[in-house]
Amino acid sequence: MMFDHPPQREWIEEVGRRLELGNELTFTVEEFARSVNEDDIAGLESFLATLVGKGTASELHSYRCPMTACRRSLPEGSTLLECPYCHTDYQEQGVQPMPMTFYRLKGALSRDLRWMIVVHGMNSRAPWQEAFSWEIASRLKYSAPILIYKYGWATIDVLVAPYHRHLARKLGHRIREAIAQARLAKRTDRPDVIAHSFGTRLFSLVLEDENFADLTFGRIITAGSIIHPDFDWGRHVKSGRIEAVLNHVGAKDGSVPFAHYTIPGTGPGGKVGYTSEAAHNVRNCAFGHSDFFKPVNMKALIANGGLWHSFLTRPLDLFMPEGLFVVRKPWRGMCWPLKCTLRLVGMALFLVALPFSLARRLLDP
Repeated sequence: MMFDHPPQREWIEEVGRRLELGNELTFTVEEFARSVNEDDIAGLESFLATLVGKGTASELHSYRCPMTACRRSLPEGSTLLECPYCHTDYQEQGVQPMPMTFYRLKGALSRDLRWMIVVHGMNSRAPWQEAFSWEIASRLKYSAPILIYKYGWATIDVLVAPYHRHLARKLGHRIREAIAQARLAKRTDRPDVIAHSFGTRLFSLVLEDENFADLTFGRIITAGSIIHPDFDWGRHVKSGRIEAVLNHVGAKDGSVPFAHYTIPGTGPGGKVGYTSEAAHNVRNCAFGHSDFFKPVNMKALIANGGLWHSFLTRPLDLFMPEGLFVVRKPWRGMCWPLKCTLRLVGMALFLVALPFSLARRLLDP
């Protein structure tokens, strides 16, 4: 959302709070100014006018009794000749009702977490998976069942693109089963999704596979993404496949660029961001590749008002978190000679390591 007058973060948070709670939705600019301890009335008026233009609020015109002892808002349809509260005759007193403007928030109210699918990164057996489920259940005010999809260990196999498609098909079928179970439980058939690292690659393949065109999703969070920056998220939003996407970028992520040069079909989306205007790119300057799921960080992300909580529950018109950025330039991948060379090296490594990979699977299934 673009504003004529740069809004203060506190203004946006206050609007989000009112929408989330569903109260104090009608107010004057002075009342709103007091709630955010703001003296810049002109700036607030510009901010609220922009919300009106975007459809997030409506503007209402009314009158107020001019008498100091009253000052109450006059009901709609009043004759404007006498105050129905203090019974002042305005003509007799030589005064007129005071015109006033109200604003009423009418954007989408806070959405509930329906249920969620989490697709982890490579070889993840970390305790964050159980901790994440606990945080969702204990810190949020709603019950949100979580399916943490474990596609098994992947090592040298990721150097071969057909293996990606094989795993993506397994993921697509598991999601279809989960959605069918959700329907039986009278839950929505549009789960929210959190995908990390190699899990983002698999989820993007599910979205692109026509065999799974029947699957639709709510809001998507990608963390440490290895999806191409120019992935067409806008097409999937426009078609209704997904509601929205948040790309959480770790500025200190050293794994995403490495994956781009070694794993076919991937890109540094989790480092440079997505070019699609439909995507919300948010950069954390302190995070590395897996810091999203450290207990202290995860608690902050999922807590009320945290980045992931806000994205999953609040109206998108008001989603303007710290670290939000836009990718202005088209993304250019590797040149073909370099890409072909790296792919040949990858295939050679795969063939050399394949016997050891098979042995490892037998010993550690």
